[in-house]
Amino acid sequence: MTLSCDGSVGAQSRFGIGMLSAPAKRMILSPKHLPRLAAIVGLFTNYGLREFAKRQGLLNLQGAGLAGGDGEGDGDVAGKAKAFRKRLVELGPAYIKLGQVLSTRPDLLPRPYIDELEHLQDDVPPMPLEQVEETVEAELHARLSKLFESFEPEPLGSASLGQVHAALLRDGRSVVIKVQRPNLREQLAEDIEFFHELASFLTEHTSAGSRIDLIGVVQQVERALADELDYRTEARNAAAFRKALATFPHILIPRVIDAYTTHKVLTTERIRGVKIDSIPPIARTEYDFSELAEEFAHAYLHQITDSGHFHADPHPGNVFIVLPGRENPRTPAEAAADDRRLEVRRGATALVESENQAKAAAVAAPPRDDPKLALIDFGMTAHLTGTMRDHIVRLLLAMAENHGDAAAETLIEIGQAPEDFDRAVYIRDVSALIAQHADQTVEDTPAGIILYEMITIAFREGLKLPAELTLLAKALFNLDAVTRSLDPSFNPTESIREYTSEIANKMARREMSPSRLFQIAAETSNLVRALPHRLDVFTQKLVADDFAVRVDTPQLGSLLLGLEKVANRMFTGLVLGGLLVASGLLMAYQRSLGIVGFLIAAAIGLWMVARILISDRSSRKRKGKT
Repeated sequence: MTLSCDGSVGAQSRFGIGMLSAPAKRMILSPKHLPRLAAIVGLFTNYGLREFAKRQGLLNLQGAGLAGGDGEGDGDVAGKAKAFRKRLVELGPAYIKLGQVLSTRPDLLPRPYIDELEHLQDDVPPMPLEQVEETVEAELHARLSKLFESFEPEPLGSASLGQVHAALLRDGRSVVIKVQRPNLREQLAEDIEFFHELASFLTEHTSAGSRIDLIGVVQQVERALADELDYRTEARNAAAFRKALATFPHILIPRVIDAYTTHKVLTTERIRGVKIDSIPPIARTEYDFSELAEEFAHAYLHQITDSGHFHADPHPGNVFIVLPGRENPRTPAEAAADDRRLEVRRGATALVESENQAKAAAVAAPPRDDPKLALIDFGMTAHLTGTMRDHIVRLLLAMAENHGDAAAETLIEIGQAPEDFDRAVYIRDVSALIAQHADQTVEDTPAGIILYEMITIAFREGLKLPAELTLLAKALFNLDAVTRSLDPSFNPTESIREYTSEIANKMARREMSPSRLFQIAAETSNLVRALPHRLDVFTQKLVADDFAVRVDTPQLGSLLLGLEKVANRMFTGLVLGGLLVASGLLMAYQRSLGIVGFLIAAAIGLWMVARILISDRSSRKRKGKT
């Protein structure tokens, strides 16, 4: 998606970023997008971000006078960050999701705003019960009274994308039903289109766009919204996590009720627990939560380093302590222990089969009076490729062992470095950061903060890092918050060190496994088999004098162009000098002809000066952009 109506991005306009072609100008100022453009500019001018936006080249969009007020001053930064968060909520679900993505990007916003966006929650009026009933009955093809034994009319929660109600199934199970608001896709389509076009424009015409993958940020927002608008995706995520974490007996993921789940309705077992940040003091005297904190940390690191599919938003609002004595769903281990069937039939659907596999993989069930940790809301997840997982293991291990140079080298391998990237400076800064935090206590350095700061240094030096890394930093930051809510003395860094060392050893053993050695042998045999033919082709080309070496010099074109400009100017100068000398000699014999010569020389001289000034100004602008 580009800015112009005809699909082309031209030069820039009176926004102050240069000169914009007419089609692109019409697009960015079209009535359809003016309110959105005003809202975006207002976010940076009215909530304490004017100076930050100016440094990134974003205030160049304000030339149209779309927002007023200087937005700066001596006001409280925390208050302005809070107002910024509230304004995002007012703008609607697309901007809320944008704020949630920005909360994972310390390279885009100052730290106080990142901290505030961590608490971004949308609070909107609930849908009428009639609308909820209409959606549920249309999606599940039955009347509400036939589907449920009871259905609570008061919602448990209401958000911009959907609403949650408690209900009781006909078989007696307590469930929660998330119902999507109607006509959301149509409302969000234009917001996402505008985000794409604005990101393309900023990428082409601002200094921030040359350093940050703004289009990637918008694509991340779009993917997140697409996943959250399809409740089947969240259902598959929940089932995948329930299976992947079945080996952790105290981790509870509520089971999805497949028959009651569609694209717009999600039904899961109901969790009755206490939010992780609201554990009653009396519960701390009755139970030791330190082992639960350790198991949760290992479960999370298992998601990141083993399966590569992890919950990207484990904030305290999505984690509950499940205490004994209350009716709650069973873990896969408890379900397997209660299953008396001699033979388990294959599941009729993918979700049912996933539950069978979770029970098969489960370890022995813990005592029933043990507390458990329940996770909910799997709309925001992230996937890591095998190569990325290997990089992450090396990165976490280097950070835990305080090896700053190794951590910096790993980030450089993960990211995309520009041509002018100063590798030595980046390694020096990251090493200094790691060393600075090496002797601090665990309370002074929460997990994830160091990674956030390393990402910020990368942004400053021009190193582009993938969005998954910022999601990982957010996950580690929230992991720290959850584990310390369970046990204030828990050291997540020590847990990361132990677990990543174990994973690194497993990776080394896997590389030396018989299957891997067989794969290496097969690849080597392919090379040996093809080698004679390749040598034959090489020698034939050598004998036929058909052997050539191509040298790629990316800057050669610019060098030749510069030399051509110098030669043209020298030639024009010689012509100009010849005209002046000839005209001076003619003045004594043919005065009128000499005057004509001087006029021609003056015209050529003025043209040369104007051409040089325009050319040099354009070159400075191009350098300023890069």
